Amino acid sequence: MADSQRIARQVGGALRRVRMQRRQRQYRVAEAAGISRGELAAYERGRQQPSVAALAALLRVLGCSAEDFGRHLGPWGRRG
Repeated sequence: MADSQRIARQVGGALRRVRMQRRQRQYRVAEAAGISRGELAAYERGRQQPSVAALAALLRVLGCSAEDFGRHLGPWGRRG
């Protein structure tokens, strides 16, 4: 798996975990962040990487600091 795919999956998985912990629905989070529900779904599945602006908006809507989000990302080590 390419590094960019691995990163997209880690970021997407972390976004989903944060959203689920806060018991928020995709459509509400997406709307409040100014993106489509389809975009958020693609981010969460690791099919697309959010821009820095989109990620910042999502974290703001979810009430999640960058530091807290980093804890949800998991290990960054290479997997063979």
